[in-house]
Amino acid sequence: MKFNQVELGHYAASRLGKSDKAGTMWMKEGERTTARKKEAHTQRWFILIGNLLFYTRSEEPDSVISGLIILERCRVESDLESTCRNSFKLSFEGGGEVYWFMTATAKDHDEWTTAISCGGYEYLRMAFSELRGQLVQLTGEDPLIEDHPLGGIPIKHISHIPTVSAPGFDGEPVFELSLACSSLRSNNDREADPSTLVVTNCMTPPQAYWLRYAQSEVIEHNCNPHFFTTVVFYPGVVSMVTKLKFEVFDVYDCVELKMSPIGLAHCSVMELVTAPNQFLQLEIKSEDDVVCGCLHVQVSRSVDSPVPSPRSKLGDKNNHTESQPTKMHFTYRAPMANILVRTYQFPVWQSTSLLKVTEVMGEGLYSFLLPMQMLDIFIAEELTTKEWFESLTRLKEDWEIIKQEVLVELAGLVSRYHDNHQKMEEVMELGLNFKKSIDKTKVNLEFAPVNLHIQEMKVAEERDSKEKLVFTAVTVGCPSAYTFKYRQGGLARLHVSPAYGDFRPSSQNKSYRAKQILMQIDTVSKNVHKQVDRLKLSVKASSVQDIQSSVRCVADLVHQLSSHCNVALLNDSLQEWNKALEIPTALPAISELNAGALCYRVKEHVLCLEAHVEAFTHSFTSIDPGATLAQLEKPLNDLLTSLEITLDLLRKALFFLLLKENHHQMQTKVPIGIKSYRHRRDVVFSQAVTSAATCFMFKVLQSVAVSSFLNQLLEVGFLIHWESLLSTHGDEIGMLEDFIVAIRDLNYLQFKLVCSENIGDSPRIKGHRYKMVVEVPVQQTFFRVLPTQLRDGRLVKTRAVLFTQGINEQQSLADTIGDSSLQDSINTKSLQELRQYCSRFRELFGTANARLVDKTRRVFSLLEQLHMQVHSRKAKNTDILSLSQELCRQLNCGRITSCKSAKDRTAMSITLEQAHILTREMNMDNTCFQHALDSMRSRGTRLRNAEKNVGSPLYAFNALQVHTLPKHYRPPEGTFKKLQT
Repeated sequence: MKFNQVELGHYAASRLGKSDKAGTMWMKEGERTTARKKEAHTQRWFILIGNLLFYTRSEEPDSVISGLIILERCRVESDLESTCRNSFKLSFEGGGEVYWFMTATAKDHDEWTTAISCGGYEYLRMAFSELRGQLVQLTGEDPLIEDHPLGGIPIKHISHIPTVSAPGFDGEPVFELSLACSSLRSNNDREADPSTLVVTNCMTPPQAYWLRYAQSEVIEHNCNPHFFTTVVFYPGVVSMVTKLKFEVFDVYDCVELKMSPIGLAHCSVMELVTAPNQFLQLEIKSEDDVVCGCLHVQVSRSVDSPVPSPRSKLGDKNNHTESQPTKMHFTYRAPMANILVRTYQFPVWQSTSLLKVTEVMGEGLYSFLLPMQMLDIFIAEELTTKEWFESLTRLKEDWEIIKQEVLVELAGLVSRYHDNHQKMEEVMELGLNFKKSIDKTKVNLEFAPVNLHIQEMKVAEERDSKEKLVFTAVTVGCPSAYTFKYRQGGLARLHVSPAYGDFRPSSQNKSYRAKQILMQIDTVSKNVHKQVDRLKLSVKASSVQDIQSSVRCVADLVHQLSSHCNVALLNDSLQEWNKALEIPTALPAISELNAGALCYRVKEHVLCLEAHVEAFTHSFTSIDPGATLAQLEKPLNDLLTSLEITLDLLRKALFFLLLKENHHQMQTKVPIGIKSYRHRRDVVFSQAVTSAATCFMFKVLQSVAVSSFLNQLLEVGFLIHWESLLSTHGDEIGMLEDFIVAIRDLNYLQFKLVCSENIGDSPRIKGHRYKMVVEVPVQQTFFRVLPTQLRDGRLVKTRAVLFTQGINEQQSLADTIGDSSLQDSINTKSLQELRQYCSRFRELFGTANARLVDKTRRVFSLLEQLHMQVHSRKAKNTDILSLSQELCRQLNCGRITSCKSAKDRTAMSITLEQAHILTREMNMDNTCFQHALDSMRSRGTRLRNAEKNVGSPLYAFNALQVHTLPKHYRPPEGTFKKLQT
């Protein structure tokens, strides 16, 4: 291609001061077959403008353009043959010219390779596609209108917005780096020792630009820091030719995270894995090439294999020869996605060994799937109720108007539920797995729990490479109807009886009782018809014994019907429905319409049937099937007709009761439909069930081979310890009131383990409101070792307890000038429930074996300590939380932690619990407690959780809020800022 040199020179001159990059490099060019080693680099001045790279002999403005490189369909690669670290080459697709470049410093090398790589159209196209995908993920909508000129560029769907964080977990790590520095000298004029931060970057050829991979925590005022946060590499991330760059900074303002560079250290993966004793000492050099200290890198390799070839991927299965032993694992598929891992090394008390700590966090897989299944159940129930009301005919005018009003509201409710279901389907199609805290007030996602994640911690001693799982918890925003707001309070206050301990759906809720009776009489009706069919078959088979048995069964069923209907609620409903009719119902031989009289009419027909059967079974030695059926046809038809008339009257009376209850909610509580009590309760229950089911699946899959745990599930049930950090002030009181009813409803939740051949099978929810069964798929290999009762479908009951303690500035207000009695009553009630569970646990394991006996003693010792703390009534008594956590770990229960959004206060609680476990159970050095706590909060998975929710890697606290938090719940400096959550 020929260029107009004058015009190009004029264009380059006009862009002086506006170029993307300008500076000096050394260059040589030639064909791919050129003998490069005999050539020398030539110094040139380069000007980068978009995808045009000009070069001249000097940097003078009037210097003549020597050449132009168009940066399209090109590739920037590291120059592996060069002895200079700061060299790279530029090649093009299809062959042709190759350009070799060299820079004066590593900083110039990084800047030029990045600028050249990002200059072409292909990079802009890729960046546009990725940014468009991020907008789709954040908003759920494509930012481009239909038929937009750029609409043809495909959207790059991503599981999460890319950040500078280390990549997620993908199998066993290949190797792990422990970092330490010595003799550091800061470039600042400050007399204090530097507060050190190390950032690890990597570059794998042909890639020619650095990627920020991980960073350490900040260790303040120490010239010889040893970092607890380690750098872990997983299979496929690095190869032997990967280069590593360690940037060392002095952080002089931890609040604003202002820092100045101390220096750089470089090495390759090959140098690391071949270093003697897997230890490497590198010089840290400043930009002026002055030594500022040493970086010590200790390598821990997880793959025991010969050094692979330079181009092979570390951890790749293809690196193993046939003669090498293969490490076999049989693991379960954890129900989480987008898994994030952070690793640390902490010293052991009075020992030279170190604890290797792995912190894992992942998104729950069922944040939208399970709510969608529950919505299917809710919608089906509402449509059935709508049909019931429509069957109420011949009502008086005023009741007909009420019926139509209720039907309109029900239709609106069903429409709202359909919209939620459709929106969650769309969100799942986008590949999203959790609802962000900033989306908690979105109406069309109200049934999904907020920020549902799973947290794990694994620990291994340095001498023992086998990891031990020591902590598992689910973190989620409190189950609450955020979209309804809290002007009228939460569910507990909206209920007729707001007292937590007095709430029982079966005794207080007329709608619940009416639906129970409807289910019972429907069951009786189906069974009577089955027995009548069986009776006819017995007659055809001439079996006197079977005939008599069928008649006895019919009589028993009618007696059951009479028992079910012998309640004042049903008699009152019959009377009220009859009065609401334009023409009251009148039946022969019944002076007053009541359930007892109706059932007596059915009993008379049963007695008639029994008399016919007794007559022909005693009169004839053999039965003529045709004649017998003819004799029984009339009494059977009379029985079935009477039964249907009776059941129809009973059903309509109960339908009328339900209609009255719905109308009562419209008049005296909150409007039915969008603001209904039932709708609010459905939202809260959906969030609670999804969280509890995730907790159960995770716990069972981890403990499926532990016989004592499986026996505990069968005999005592599955205990869920739910920790709340909500305050008793403002809107959070309403959230707690929703929370109370959610915990109570969870006691009606049951689980069933089902055999699954497919590892990807999802759980299924069946049942009806407030009494649901979650079918949990278990791999066939695991299912075979389950106890017989669980394999046969025995249901596992749920027992949920809630312990709550506010820790923020709002709780300070409540303790000073407000009221914290709600918090106290919740903890007292939960303590009673927990004591009952512990008593049953002692009955089961109190004399089993020495280990379980010791555990039982420990449980009751902790229970007494918890009793003292609950009744101490101290302000911000976080001992209630820590004791209940430890107690429930001893009981091998499921753990869930919540605050409003499961982001900030939850992060403080989870990291504190992990630090306590490391100290109390894993013998971590007590003097490192606060340092370990700060490391997990500043560089751990929970900070990444905050970033995923609000887009900023900071906890949403201001200075005042941090000051009012209990000491061990305060985040480190530089990790918090006032944010909109």
